[in-house]
Amino acid sequence: MKETIKRNNIKRNDIILTAIFIIAAILFFTGYKLFFHKTGNFVQITSNGKIINSLPLNKDTTITINGFNNGKNILQIKNGYASIIDADCPDKLCQKQKKIRYNGESLVCLPHKVIVSVISQEKTEIDSIAG
Repeated sequence: MKETIKRNNIKRNDIILTAIFIIAAILFFTGYKLFFHKTGNFVQITSNGKIINSLPLNKDTTITINGFNNGKNILQIKNGYASIIDADCPDKLCQKQKKIRYNGESLVCLPHKVIVSVISQEKTEIDSIAG
């Protein structure tokens, strides 16, 4: 009889502890989204290590990016999101990446050495150079 009571008590405590962890995770995720996961204003395009362009996310546009070894990527900005919609690289992994819009997110095409990064304000210079 005592063993049955302890087993039920452990199960109830496990459920309570699990519920507390789930609630804490939801609160943490919501707080992160509200306070730290901000929508960026611009995309900064880098090719072969050099900043070549900066475009606003609030203006729909499509441009061709000339990358390393004459590679081409087509970047589309639409409805506040940026995505690579076409590329002539062999694996086309850059096309399969999700659309980006939040500060710090990036699209990368390794064969063409192209990086498209979301930033919160327009930057025209490199802040620092890693050595």
